[in-house]
Amino acid sequence: MRWRRTVGIGGAIALVLLLAQAAVVEQVLDGPGHADGLYDVDQPVLDWFVAHRTGWATVVATVLAVAGGTIAMTAVTAAAVLVLAWKRRWWPAAVVAVTAAGGGLLVVGFKHLYERHRPPRADQLIHYPSYSLPSGHALGTTVVLGVVAAVVVLTARSAAAGVAAVVSAAALAVLVGVSRLYLAAHWLTDVLTGWLLGGAWLALGVSALALLAARDRARYPVTERTSQTTTSSRS
Repeated sequence: MRWRRTVGIGGAIALVLLLAQAAVVEQVLDGPGHADGLYDVDQPVLDWFVAHRTGWATVVATVLAVAGGTIAMTAVTAAAVLVLAWKRRWWPAAVVAVTAAGGGLLVVGFKHLYERHRPPRADQLIHYPSYSLPSGHALGTTVVLGVVAAVVVLTARSAAAGVAAVVSAAALAVLVGVSRLYLAAHWLTDVLTGWLLGGAWLALGVSALALLAARDRARYPVTERTSQTTTSSRS
């Protein structure tokens, strides 16, 4: 059955990303000298961004920090939920809300689980009091922008709109993640973990949306065929 395939694919993607996240965190917790070397890349990457700061880039990174922050992502989520509710798409609205809220809980929970400290305060352009791993901005933008893009893909009348939504969401999530490195708010592995953990949770949210879309198509096939027939006869 199609719903089993959807659940299977979504679950498999979530599991792969979750395991990848665990592999990155394992290297971080193992400390310097790990065979795979991701931990040892953190400091050189931070040093590179600090050494290549410019006035205009700092402005862009600061704007991205606001655009990818909790307030902005909450506003995006609220707007998407309100639009879906206005269209009486109650279940998709609930999935968007739960997916976004779950992403926020993942950030808080995993930060306190790992308790990793941020880069040196002297390097930070914006100071944050919370723990570093995972990057909340990277995870939050991945989840919120990703689930909103999924709604557009499943409801848009043109494929171009869906492609534009996915590309825009992915690009902004990447830019926000890179801005965290530039601002020295996070280590590289913090951002990677945020993307991977967010992607795992997003895969489950998108699977739920796909199931709802499949249910709607199965529920109203007669109406759709009647509409198509009417349109054809008029032409």
